[in-house]
Amino acid sequence: MTSSHNRIIPQQLELLKSFKYLTDEKQISEVKELLNLYYRHRLDAAIEEVEVTKGFTQEVYAAWLQGKKD
Repeated sequence: MTSSHNRIIPQQLELLKSFKYLTDEKQISEVKELLNLYYRHRLDAAIEEVEVTKGFTQEVYAAWLQGKKD
């Protein structure tokens, strides 16, 4: 039985097709760095959205570090 999360979606296939043009380790490293930057920016945006929605501030984080729950 094959689950749907083990299948390659069209977007993944397109990305894989583009990798055939990478000719050396430097290019592979550059693509990895670009992907890391992309996902880091997405994560930062998601974190910022939660901070704004939940009202998390520097003061809240400082309180947490001191073991306070409020």
